[in-house]
Amino acid sequence: MRAPLALLPLAAFLATPALARAPDRTGHYYLRGVMETGSELLLRADGRFQWYLVYGALDLFAEGKWAEKDGTVTLTAERTKDVPEPGFQTLALTVRDKALIPPDGQGAYVRPEDEKE
Repeated sequence: MRAPLALLPLAAFLATPALARAPDRTGHYYLRGVMETGSELLLRADGRFQWYLVYGALDLFAEGKWAEKDGTVTLTAERTKDVPEPGFQTLALTVRDKALIPPDGQGAYVRPEDEKE
């Protein structure tokens, strides 16, 4: 009788749905679905990010802090030695499955490993 009771915590852990765990958003994202535009986003585990966007002769860069809350990944840019004039102050990306959608709804930032699924 003691053996089944000892296994209860393990059974409860295994019964917890995988979706209940927070997904890991860290990684390297590429903008897809926007013609003639190149953009990448790197979300680091330490809460920092790096971003760039290239459209024709326009090159924008930003780096700073990121956080996720209520289905939104918020990028807050900071002036740094490498990026003294960030391309934005704050950028809110909507989480849709494993993709991050820009505010205008055009395209999506995706990780290459997520595209294969």
